[in-house]
Amino acid sequence: MHHVSVRELLAQGLPNAAPETIESLAGAAQLRAVGPGDIVYRRGETIPLTLVIRGYGALRRTTIAGRQFVVGIASPGLLVGYPGIADRAASADLIAITPAKVARWSGTQIRAMVLADPCLAVSVIDAMARLIGMTTERIEGFMHREARGRVLRVLAEHADLLFGDPPVLPRTLLPWLVGTSREMTGRVLRSLEAEGVVSRVGRRGLRLLAPAALEEAATATRDAS
Repeated sequence: MHHVSVRELLAQGLPNAAPETIESLAGAAQLRAVGPGDIVYRRGETIPLTLVIRGYGALRRTTIAGRQFVVGIASPGLLVGYPGIADRAASADLIAITPAKVARWSGTQIRAMVLADPCLAVSVIDAMARLIGMTTERIEGFMHREARGRVLRVLAEHADLLFGDPPVLPRTLLPWLVGTSREMTGRVLRSLEAEGVVSRVGRRGLRLLAPAALEEAATATRDAS
């Protein structure tokens, strides 16, 4: 299997940056291997620009009331941590879900490169706009959809990761992804099992029994919200 290099991933994630900027970034990357459950960076820490090279992570936020939910899945090729360029602290934890490898740069390093390469700045602005839009849409989904709608949306959105053999994302992650309690999420899953849409496999897995029914239900939920 071909492993995509840091240089290639940077070129894909920062398409406007000058080739020499990509080379500099690749050469300055601090590489780190992490295992499931390891924290790549914590909420409140000065946030490094972080590239997921292999594996998957979860961007987890904690509300004032102490409820935890996942605002996004960090998949291979994703760059996160742009606010660190402005010396901002992380507003979420980045936690490894699977064995993973990441590359990191300090905000100070990236800021110097942004000042030297305006085309890199364009890529950063575009990427931040996409991430803000995705995060806003996800938070609005938490606020305005009832539990069943949230579960359906998450199952449809992450079907390739939840229903694989073996799954990349375990079923135990669903409450964080959905933003509801473990009990409420389990209640919805039992309802979907009774309808023949999904079935639970072991302690961590899910099997999709009716893909068309899942997509139809998720689309109806999105249209109604």
